[in-house]
Amino acid sequence: MFSIFDKLELNLEKSFEKLLNTNSIIAIKAEFEAEGTRIEELIILSELCCNKNIDLTLKVGGPSAQRDFYEAFQLGAKNILIPMVESEYSLLSSFETYSKFLSIFKHLNTVPNLFINIESSLSFRNLDKIIDIVLKEKLPLSTIVIGRSDLSESLKIKDVNSKKVLNISEQILEYKNLFNITLGGNLTSESFNFINHLNLKGLHSFESRKCTFKSKIPMRYEEFNHTISLGLEFELAWLKYKKAFYTNRSNLDNNRIKIIEARLKK
Repeated sequence: MFSIFDKLELNLEKSFEKLLNTNSIIAIKAEFEAEGTRIEELIILSELCCNKNIDLTLKVGGPSAQRDFYEAFQLGAKNILIPMVESEYSLLSSFETYSKFLSIFKHLNTVPNLFINIESSLSFRNLDKIIDIVLKEKLPLSTIVIGRSDLSESLKIKDVNSKKVLNISEQILEYKNLFNITLGGNLTSESFNFINHLNLKGLHSFESRKCTFKSKIPMRYEEFNHTISLGLEFELAWLKYKKAFYTNRSNLDNNRIKIIEARLKK
């Protein structure tokens, strides 16, 4: 007989299969920064991605989060996303950390790709300088991710689909011939026109909290809405599975506590 945990694990796998059937899922995401992802969670997601040949993107805690970089290499993350790159200094600091672990893990057949997040008004204002350093130093940057939620908050704008955020995204897309450009930040069905407009200008991909999807041209509203829904379903399945995982571990600890307390009373 299946336990509740077994059923949740099966539900997670089925949800993942649905994503695979869209032929647009290109990565599953995990975050040290916002989610505080634990190592055991990363192991589960890494195995899930490895079994299905889907990239795992790990968002580290910051440009100098050395332990996070180490875990990304150790657990086979295909992509390392660096948040809060707002200056040449933070950029060089992150690549210095990356290079250090690159030499330590030189035996790997493939090394993680490096992404940076542009998610504040400061990072956008300094983007030209940041890109100049990337090109001058020949840094192995592959992707720029536009973090609309934090960017909007930094600009004191409530609507991530606003004209101003769209205009900034278009300017970042001018670098599409040098890097892949990914759009994230509070994706809903209302984001369709925003993303479809950028698709026509060369957007590489868009992402929800847990999933990254390849952009398509043309993209229909129904297809986009279905894709976003599947991404949310996977995130929900993952959260329920994760909750049961820790509940099981907690129950084991609680049982052991009762045994020890009973022995101490004798």
